[in-house]
Amino acid sequence: MSTLTRILHAAPSSLPALRAISKVMAFVRADLWRRYGALGTIGKNAATIRKEVTAGGWYASLAVDGTIRAETTKDVVNDILTYKAAACAKVRQAIAKRTSDEAERKRLFTLLRRDQWLDDPYLHRMMRKYFRHGVSHCDNQFIVRSDKHESRVSNGRLVVTIRIASQYGTPIVLTTSSNGKNVDLTGCNLRVILKGDSVEIHYATGKPEGRPCGTAEIGVDKGYTEAFTDSNGEHHGEKFGAVLTAYSDQVSTTGKARNQLHALEKAHREAGRTAKAERIKRNNLGRVKLKARRDRAQKRLRTIAYQAAHTIVDKAAVVGSEELTSPIRRKVQWRNYNRRMSAWAKGVLAQALEEVCTQRGATHVVVNAAYTSQMDSFTGLLEGKRVGDKFHRINGDVLQADTNAARNVKARIRDQEITRFMPHVAVKQILLARSSGATERQSASVGRKASQSPRQRSADKSTAQL
Repeated sequence: MSTLTRILHAAPSSLPALRAISKVMAFVRADLWRRYGALGTIGKNAATIRKEVTAGGWYASLAVDGTIRAETTKDVVNDILTYKAAACAKVRQAIAKRTSDEAERKRLFTLLRRDQWLDDPYLHRMMRKYFRHGVSHCDNQFIVRSDKHESRVSNGRLVVTIRIASQYGTPIVLTTSSNGKNVDLTGCNLRVILKGDSVEIHYATGKPEGRPCGTAEIGVDKGYTEAFTDSNGEHHGEKFGAVLTAYSDQVSTTGKARNQLHALEKAHREAGRTAKAERIKRNNLGRVKLKARRDRAQKRLRTIAYQAAHTIVDKAAVVGSEELTSPIRRKVQWRNYNRRMSAWAKGVLAQALEEVCTQRGATHVVVNAAYTSQMDSFTGLLEGKRVGDKFHRINGDVLQADTNAARNVKARIRDQEITRFMPHVAVKQILLARSSGATERQSASVGRKASQSPRQRSADKSTAQL
């Protein structure tokens, strides 16, 4: 059974007490990231770091309950080590691309696993690139240990009481909006997060197995207008692009207006009209509505992404998707695309597909994305041309571009030659080598065009048209 995070929304009995605890824990988080955000973790695991913190007594004098301090410290240490593990995964990929020598790979992997990457210049350089010193600006949350809270139902509402040591204050009572049905907080640590004048209580719970998956093998192409297009030509999550565009354009319009107000506030402040500048800053340059708008948009996009993933897994037992974790080199997208298709939006599509496949017992295969949009899915050759949402085959037929790409992704699930992290140059060599005729035509074309002048190439083109 997998686990997931549920959220309870609550009205607190004492906001000042919660804010005081969050402020103290913000200092602890920032200080731990300062001490262990990079080189401080070398040769240390979570238990070792926590022992150092306890032995040093760095936070013992803080005016906060000891269990909250200890559990929040544990949470921060786990965050730091997770960040380090993600950096090591990136470095392992870089090592695999750097050399094909198994002995050299093994040596580098061993140094990385033993946390001895300072001894090798290449590993040190890669870790500096991916494991940059982290900082924390989180100042609105803390962790409550499982034995330091209790819950009951009062007047049809679930009430959570956080017990605080008497020298640090009275118990904190949180009245949630839930009726308590299907909510079991026994043995769960709670993450209490302040958002304005409201409180969220996050807790982990088991998630039962989902409904059975389908039986087919399907490739999917992640899109913008719709969340996914599968290899059968069906579109899933067709409102994804509309929601993302509307939100992004609204943010852009608001941002331009705020920039003008910010400039006006700065001008008034420089002219000595401080009171007017403060009114503009207080009444027009807040971020409460902006954050609420962002949260609403992200919730809608997550809903669309997960619903689309479920409709795919309804049909499929094996789902293939593209590896899109790193940007394509030398590919500059148009400005509005970069603004609209944020990294978060791409990430939530990948997350939805992975989690839904895991929950429902389907197999998610991530394949190399190189040239899947530029290949003809009927011939498997690197021929034809994609123009917008259309793919023009060499014989004149026109295919829907996303469907064509999804068919190529499906074919690549069983492709033994093209691996997930293979460089795009190597992928192109394999694709060209699969057809000697295609290889000869393309190599001859490249050689002829390289040796001809622009005027000669233009003349050849005119002759070919005649």
